[in-house]
Amino acid sequence: MRPRTKARLEAEIQRELSEIIATEAKDPVLKETLPDIVRVALSQDGLEATVYVYAGDGGNSQEVMDAFRRDRGFLRSRLAHRIRVRRVPRLRFMWEDPLHGAPHS
Repeated sequence: MRPRTKARLEAEIQRELSEIIATEAKDPVLKETLPDIVRVALSQDGLEATVYVYAGDGGNSQEVMDAFRRDRGFLRSRLAHRIRVRRVPRLRFMWEDPLHGAPHS
């Protein structure tokens, strides 16, 4: 995948997932904490997207990560309706605290 295409798709996935979480999420943890999508990193072949999330002071990282793992299929299917790609990437969620260092899953 060309670098420009990859960057555009990463930004689009980040924007659309943020919108899906804000408007369509039914999981109480996601609705209450409204986690931020910090960034998205696509694999070179575009088949996997690592989604870095953060919920600030309002969220327990383990609870938020568990909610994302439970809702991974729902989020991917909603994403499929919003972006135009041949294959919607598998979603992998990782916690990233932009103020305190390295990500963890």
